[in-house]
Amino acid sequence: MSSIQNFRTAFHGFHRQDVVNYIEYMNNRHANEIQQLNNQLKNCQGKGSNAKLEKKLAEAQARIQELEAKLAEKDTAAANNCAEKELEAYRRAERAERIAQERSQMICEQANAALADAGAKVDSAAGAIDEAAKGLDTQLEAYMIAVDNAKATLHEASAALAAIAPVTE
Repeated sequence: MSSIQNFRTAFHGFHRQDVVNYIEYMNNRHANEIQQLNNQLKNCQGKGSNAKLEKKLAEAQARIQELEAKLAEKDTAAANNCAEKELEAYRRAERAERIAQERSQMICEQANAALADAGAKVDSAAGAIDEAAKGLDTQLEAYMIAVDNAKATLHEASAALAAIAPVTE
């Protein structure tokens, strides 16, 4: 299990599962050492004096306390490390969200400016069309007046011809 002691590194820290696996490994190792020491204690009960057994028991208990302290320290460090990584990830997410919001606002402003420019061009073109329509209306009226004048002239000429040469039937 020496590979567990060398954590794989992720983009900005440790993989959470690697930390959990390491903590479980340390717990299992600690439990195994306790079991071994308890087995040794049972084996030694009939072999030596109480002083020797008590000394071994004291050493075993000291070792247990030492391992428990190390385990607690590593648990705390792992929890703190995970909390720091989560906080940093949250901050990165906030930063990315803020940048995306600024970009979308900039795009909206550009789109609004383009629409305003297009609206101004359409208004300008509409004004030119209105002017052209007014010019066409004026010309159409002039043509209609000319046609009416031509009709009147033709009717007058027809009447004058009719007065000069009466129609015989």
